[in-house]
Amino acid sequence: MELKESKIERKEDKIPFEADLKVDFIRHGKPEYTDKERKSAKFEGNLTEEGINQIRGEALKLAGRIDKDKELVVFWVSPRTRARQTAEIIYDIFQEQGIPVIRDLKTIRSLSDVKISPDFLEDLLKSGAIGRWMEYWAEADLSEGTEKPEEVKKRIERVITYLERIARSTAPAEDKKLHFICIGHEEIFRDLLEEGYSLGTKNSTGPNYGEVMSMGIRKSEQEQDAVLELRYKGQKTELGFNKEERRFYREKSS
Repeated sequence: MELKESKIERKEDKIPFEADLKVDFIRHGKPEYTDKERKSAKFEGNLTEEGINQIRGEALKLAGRIDKDKELVVFWVSPRTRARQTAEIIYDIFQEQGIPVIRDLKTIRSLSDVKISPDFLEDLLKSGAIGRWMEYWAEADLSEGTEKPEEVKKRIERVITYLERIARSTAPAEDKKLHFICIGHEEIFRDLLEEGYSLGTKNSTGPNYGEVMSMGIRKSEQEQDAVLELRYKGQKTELGFNKEERRFYREKSS
């Protein structure tokens, strides 16, 4: 898969990017679902053994990129069981590695999976599109009770609004900058990857289980929007973020 890079053109473009806040968005590990969950379309999921091992491996890699002396980790987590289990594994490994962590695993409902109805799930199964469910969801005439793509985008924009506000207003504790670990689901990456890398909504364009998308936030200043530096699959790109409109965007090159 080829990722397309974009670049925000700024007057300060020659100044190296220095994040005021670091964030790692992580997709939960591989889960398994019960028959009851499948029938009700309310998916919590417990991590499989494979999923647990995935997260342990990724957590060790992530721990190696965190500066113990200069960063303090904060966890924001989807309320779903599979996300909370993922967070607990990462937290335990960070503790083993001596990484300073605020213990509270804060539940953030905006990081939750997309809400779907039993009717949508039935239509999805009948169509044979279960393997490309996000693409089907993005294109379908959605039944009542299923969250729309634009509603999910508003949720992730809400999360970034809070993070950018923290970047502007929070004084470092004990000279440590905050480093957020946000654990959620494939669909919360969708619009950031589309805007940043033009990936669209296709099967396998989103993150794999346990995969990370990193974001550095350069806070907004007077008459200047914030900048979001994304890193995904080894590729880097930048988006602008307007705090008044609560939206991220890719500027077009002139």
